Amino acid sequence: MRIHPPFALCCLSLALLPAYATQAGDSAQPDREAATLPAVVVSASKRDAELEQLNGAASVASRWALEDAQVASTQELGRVFPELQMAYSGSQLYPQITLRGVTSAQDFYNPALTVYVDGVPQVPTAALQSLLDAEQVELLKGPQGTLYGKSAQGGVLNIVTRQPDNSAQALLRAGVASHRGHQAQANISGPLVRDLLYGAASLSSQRTSGPLHSDVLGSDLGGSRSRAGRLKLRLAPAAAPWELGLAAARDCMRGQQDVYTPFDAIDARTAYTMPGLPEAWREVRQQRCTNSLTGSGQYQWQDWQLSAIASTQRLHLDARQFPFAMQYSWQPEHWRQNVQELRLATRAGAARRWNGVFGLYRQDVRQQRDYTIDFALPVHSPMLQSHSHNRSETLAAYGDITWRLTPKLDLTGGLRLSRDSARTHFEGHMMGSPVAGQRRTREHTTLGHLAAGYQLSSAWRGYLNLAQGYKPAGYNLAPTSLADAEGFDRERSTSIEAGARYSTDRLRLQLALYRIATRDAQLYGDSQMGTQTLKNVGDTRSSGLELSAQWRASPAWTLAASGFVNQARFRRYSASSCQGCGRNRVPFTPSHGLSLSATGRVPLGQTTLRPQLRLRHTGAHYFDSANALKQKAYTLADAALAWSPSPQLELSLYAHNLTDKRYRSYGFAYGPLGSFAQVAPGRSLGLTVTWAY
Repeated sequence: MRIHPPFALCCLSLALLPAYATQAGDSAQPDREAATLPAVVVSASKRDAELEQLNGAASVASRWALEDAQVASTQELGRVFPELQMAYSGSQLYPQITLRGVTSAQDFYNPALTVYVDGVPQVPTAALQSLLDAEQVELLKGPQGTLYGKSAQGGVLNIVTRQPDNSAQALLRAGVASHRGHQAQANISGPLVRDLLYGAASLSSQRTSGPLHSDVLGSDLGGSRSRAGRLKLRLAPAAAPWELGLAAARDCMRGQQDVYTPFDAIDARTAYTMPGLPEAWREVRQQRCTNSLTGSGQYQWQDWQLSAIASTQRLHLDARQFPFAMQYSWQPEHWRQNVQELRLATRAGAARRWNGVFGLYRQDVRQQRDYTIDFALPVHSPMLQSHSHNRSETLAAYGDITWRLTPKLDLTGGLRLSRDSARTHFEGHMMGSPVAGQRRTREHTTLGHLAAGYQLSSAWRGYLNLAQGYKPAGYNLAPTSLADAEGFDRERSTSIEAGARYSTDRLRLQLALYRIATRDAQLYGDSQMGTQTLKNVGDTRSSGLELSAQWRASPAWTLAASGFVNQARFRRYSASSCQGCGRNRVPFTPSHGLSLSATGRVPLGQTTLRPQLRLRHTGAHYFDSANALKQKAYTLADAALAWSPSPQLELSLYAHNLTDKRYRSYGFAYGPLGSFAQVAPGRSLGLTVTWAY
């Protein structure tokens, strides 16, 4: 499938021009000057439930919050969700996501938290992607296995894009940033045929500078350039009980990644290279393109709504090549994912004592990968070459029902039955010895969910939540040895949580206590970097406390604070690679975090100023199971000042990492050569200009 966003955007823009002509003067933007906090509806519950009524913890970032924090990609969502650690391991292909002490850690292809766009799961290597016309981003915390199945132990991140309707809207944004960074964005939506057919188109382009340089490899190392586009059509006749939708998207990223510094020398921001590396083996290059096509439909009758989604996604990593130490590596891969879901849910607002959602789900994922490593020093010679095919399939049925026993008390019960299958086939050689394997596995998993909520008063609500999640059995998707055919067993998590919410027009509070026990954690079972094998290494337990508050102090100022403390440790560690690790901290899990922010909207004559300040503190954490590679606690400061000379125009000056704090986002040990780290971005100053209609 080939999608050409610029051409399609021009065509759709011309089609929408009559709508703009007839609706001139209408504003599609909600009033940002409201003195109260807006109501929040969470679609990730698959029932469009109000946030205050959820029997579980969740956070929601509106499109205005995303714009205020200059969030242009999922990688930057930590600015609006301070409890979420969103980074990557060496390359943006491999997300490193941590929430509530549950982490992707070293299993890059099977994250503990899955990213969804309008309810469709994204291929793991496309989890870090551009945000296009996002209406809001929803973060459900803790295991969500009943509704979402596999890879939702830490939670679910659902990106909700704007659905076109009779309201004509447009947005143009352009910006520049330090170190030759820039961004551009265009959104347009509205009626193609009023009260019948609607369309939307979005385009974005972003360049992010890299933090590293090298006399051998060049500059701008670790940076990336992305271009993305999305087209939408929505057929929804006025007063009809049904509607159909079609969405097509393309997201391409290229850059120079997979570069590191010595672990204890990050201040110099100089990429490590082996002395004497021949010029023929110095190229660092990566290029990934993802194409998506999604069809959806829904039909409403009486108190019910039937919804269907069918999606296909193709990802092509045509180039991923880089030198490290004495070696040079090529690792292209290709993904194909097909997803179908049929869902029956009760409609919000219906006068009944119970509400529920029931669904059937299928996901088929196929991956093809080539893995080549050559020695570049002291003389060129082949080391590893493998070619692999992997496939996984999930079939599931689920249901979740909430029963209102009294006007104040409700109970929730859920169940999911899944059948997961996986198979691998690979062949090649390592140093002249054959590396080949072929295996398949199939298993059934049952997950349960119980919750209770009690409305203590009109403002206070408390809840208890027992939930489960899992990652299915499977195989290493980057095979390098015969051991990769052995595979690994299922990983399961069980969470118990108690929480409370306080909600008024001007103040919102959330408090949650949780404990998540994980059995048979899937991590690397050996320590040879580049040839690790995933195994079930043991059990973990994560316990913590979360607290957040949002206060509309006045029509001009909103203050917010959130924080967490967490202890995630191994309860059992059976892999031979790490003796005595049975009580160590789980890697990539900060011990605590704190975020403070102030956002203003100050009238200045006939114009408006919007000052913003955010402080984010992240506690110490480790990058390895042995707890030898440690990142100390650090604090980041972000600031912005936006000026609106008119309701449609805004200029914004911002600074990220204002103090230029230097810290690591990833680290690993590499035998006698020592340890290495990936350096997080430094200070970035920028200016954006936005016109919105």
